[in-house]
Amino acid sequence: MFQDFIEFFLPQAYNLIDFGQPVEFLEQELHKIISDKYKKGKVINDKLVKVRLKNGEEKWILIHIEVQSSYDSGFAERMFTYFYRIYDRYDQKITAIAIYTGDKVAKNYDTYEYKFLGTENIYKFNAYRISSVNEASLLASKNPFSLVVLASQYLLKSKDDYDKRFIFKQKLIKLAKERNYTDAKIINLIKFIDLLLQLPEKLELKFEKEVIETYLKTKNMVKKRSDSFANQLCLAVYGETLIERSRKISTIEKTLTTQNLLKLKKLSVNEIADAIDEPIEFVEKIQQSLKKD
Repeated sequence: MFQDFIEFFLPQAYNLIDFGQPVEFLEQELHKIISDKYKKGKVINDKLVKVRLKNGEEKWILIHIEVQSSYDSGFAERMFTYFYRIYDRYDQKITAIAIYTGDKVAKNYDTYEYKFLGTENIYKFNAYRISSVNEASLLASKNPFSLVVLASQYLLKSKDDYDKRFIFKQKLIKLAKERNYTDAKIINLIKFIDLLLQLPEKLELKFEKEVIETYLKTKNMVKKRSDSFANQLCLAVYGETLIERSRKISTIEKTLTTQNLLKLKKLSVNEIADAIDEPIEFVEKIQQSLKKD
């Protein structure tokens, strides 16, 4: 989804780049350039991408993308270090962007200034602050990265309120469906949303059912969708096929129902087994686990 990324975060570069040419990711090269100054763990989110322009010239632009989620007093200096080392190594034009996913940023979040005895250097780079973007503009955008930014905003807004987070996840899934993205983009978005906005087990189960109701059940599928898409989505998000996932959800639901019925102590083991359509052994196993707890 690199082309969508550039269109959303660096629109001024979008019209210059020839997306028909291969895009090359150079993270390993970046690590070699700065490994003597920064530990490997510090650059895990850094992206360095080589692209070609539409004018057909041989020269290319290096785009350095930085994802920064927490306050770091030396961050602007690190951006400058990346710049001058990349520039010196490749002798190519570079544009850089820092994407701040947290709600706090340093005062000089888009600038590095160096001053010493009359010598000055000012390095400015593109910066995108997720917390300061208007939600209405994101809802109006059709670019899939608007949902990525929305998901990040909702993570900040929900904090430890998981009921609110669940509502946000529902909203994002609905938006992904309404915008009718390609299968691949839907899979990537749902995978990202699910990993970012994590929920407690019971709410997570409810969310999974929401995804299945929205995208995976045949009666609700858009005509172009297929069983193949359903399985791709399940495998991408949950690591299981649709059938395997449906069975697991059914088992989890029956387990929770059995636990509740056993705690009420109004039905026998046989009656509960009949009610959930499972063998007596299934209920007895859960009963034993409750006694241990």
